[in-house]
Amino acid sequence: MVFVNQACSQGRTLSFAQGKWLLYKIGEACDYLSLFLSMFFLFPDPISASNIELRNSFRGGANGFAFEAGKRTVSIPLGIRVSDWAVNCSRTRAIAWGQDLSKARIGAPPVNKIYVIDLKKRKPINHFTRTRGPYEAAFSRNHRTAIVDHDIVDLTTGKVVDVIYDMNLDLETCPAFPGKQSD
Repeated sequence: MVFVNQACSQGRTLSFAQGKWLLYKIGEACDYLSLFLSMFFLFPDPISASNIELRNSFRGGANGFAFEAGKRTVSIPLGIRVSDWAVNCSRTRAIAWGQDLSKARIGAPPVNKIYVIDLKKRKPINHFTRTRGPYEAAFSRNHRTAIVDHDIVDLTTGKVVDVIYDMNLDLETCPAFPGKQSD
């Protein structure tokens, strides 16, 4: 802000790392520019999906997964009819599952797709398929893995890394929020 004010009052060129801003002494225009630059560089975007408090109201739909980010609705197309989902406590990852909407083969059982979704980047990380379920999902306290029925899923890659049957993992706990699901 000091640099902008100096450049406005003296009518000098203000240099930044990526290029130059040429500022002239034109009264109120410098005040507006100063205000704009301070809002742009000093304050985070309150309506972006990176703001955790504003990520809420998670829901499944006919063709994907959606959530509210401030006043906007973020839709993530998945190609499945989402039947259920789970969102971690930090609201950075979601696991959504449902029946595949692509053309089913005659005589074959329906296939369910399970998607691991990055809510910050607003896109799926990976998916895997199962012929039954899943019925529930839970996230580990260390935010590295999730359990989807009996599958252990790596949240970084979205891949199934192991299968468990009788094992106690340290699961995360937090108060319910709109659309958390699958507890």
